[in-house]
Amino acid sequence: MKRIATAVVLLPLFILAVLARNPLVFETLAMVGAVLCAAELERIGAASGVRPFPFLGSLWAVGFLFCAAWPEVFRLDVVLAAGLLACVGFALWGKVPLSGVLASSALALFTAGYVGYLLSYMIQVRDLGESLGARLIFLMAVVVWAGDSAAYYVGSAIGKHKLAPAVSPGKTWEGAVANVAGGLVGACVARMTFFPDLEWLHALALAVLLSVVGQLGDLFESALKRGAGVKDSGTLLPGHGGFLDRLDSLMVSGPVLFYYYQAFMR
Repeated sequence: MKRIATAVVLLPLFILAVLARNPLVFETLAMVGAVLCAAELERIGAASGVRPFPFLGSLWAVGFLFCAAWPEVFRLDVVLAAGLLACVGFALWGKVPLSGVLASSALALFTAGYVGYLLSYMIQVRDLGESLGARLIFLMAVVVWAGDSAAYYVGSAIGKHKLAPAVSPGKTWEGAVANVAGGLVGACVARMTFFPDLEWLHALALAVLLSVVGQLGDLFESALKRGAGVKDSGTLLPGHGGFLDRLDSLMVSGPVLFYYYQAFMR
């Protein structure tokens, strides 16, 4: 029930933000998500024994989203340089022991890149056009979430062959195949409803590509959590864990969708 209640609250918010005429609405939602995901990732890092530089990972991550939202004002190289210089400042005058400076700096850089830079592609996809960008994001979400649901139910029912037991013991090859099948069904539904001008070849190719990449993103986050001895990235979403747990697949799917569009759909 908690999972359903959380989805009932968040799903309309996501849909309204994607459809909003003012791009600032979606950009704000993405930035809030980035801050929360960055904080959760730093929590995982702390559980691994790395002391995070306070607030640096979150601020740096948001800086990358600023580059995507307002590229004429915020340059990517400037944000990258500013973050690295901030690491220098934290290392010299922060409260991190000298033995932990390298690990803390690496955590800040990884947090900013993994959360902020990857999430910035969601903004770039949305900015491809008011209608096109929104439909591409909905397509990605439908493929990934339909695949996740199919993998969960099929894997629970008939899953026997472990996919990556050291990383996520509950995931199976049967569930992985069901994920791709669910993604294909989701893409077909999207093509026949809100995306009728999408060529079938692209719909099917994106379904397979995003399903596979989304599963890899989920497994990667599972590896981070298992290495730190953490079950969920956070507790903000009852029944779902943390925001990073919900966005891990979409986070890595955004760049794939963006560059697939640039390469094959323009």
